[in-house]
Amino acid sequence: MSPYGLILGISIIIGINFFSKKNTTISKNKLNLFIIGTIISAIIGARAYHIIDQWSFYSKNLWQIPATWNGGLGIFGGILGALFFIFIFSLIFKISFFSITNSITPVIPLCQAIGRFGNFVNKEISSWWIETCLNLVLFFLLKKSKNPTAHYLIGYGVIRFFIEFLRSDTWQVNNFKVAQVISLIFLVIGILILKNQKTSS
Repeated sequence: MSPYGLILGISIIIGINFFSKKNTTISKNKLNLFIIGTIISAIIGARAYHIIDQWSFYSKNLWQIPATWNGGLGIFGGILGALFFIFIFSLIFKISFFSITNSITPVIPLCQAIGRFGNFVNKEISSWWIETCLNLVLFFLLKKSKNPTAHYLIGYGVIRFFIEFLRSDTWQVNNFKVAQVISLIFLVIGILILKNQKTSS
């Protein structure tokens, strides 16, 4: 296993252990299905995001598409892939979507912080340490949150939006950085969730 894969594996194990302790909504007989499905969906989404971003390379090197051990996982793709699976899972088994995500999101910034060490090992981005520190701050803040899903979307949306100003290697479409657009969408959705919560309470 490559150092990148080892670091990614450590972050996944930490996330699984945290969720398993916090989970109060998914029964034990469905838990393995949920965990495996979420991980696979997150990895597929993360890889797809990276491949689309770097399609000029992968279109000429198709055999490199599955080579995740060399790096190349987009965090936004991973988040979106996982959320899509969780949404489908919640519909099929009639479980509250937010009850699931609220059990997971508090540990995501910690997993992301650990994952950034993989970027350091692969020499992928120079600002890895800044995002690592900010993700750790967000992790400690979410531990006290009563709505971690919303606060994660807002917190990471803000972090990533400003981090993108320090990066020149990320996906752009018509001079717009895709990560910044998604960050703003995360921010708006997070605010709407909080607003809806206050309205319904």
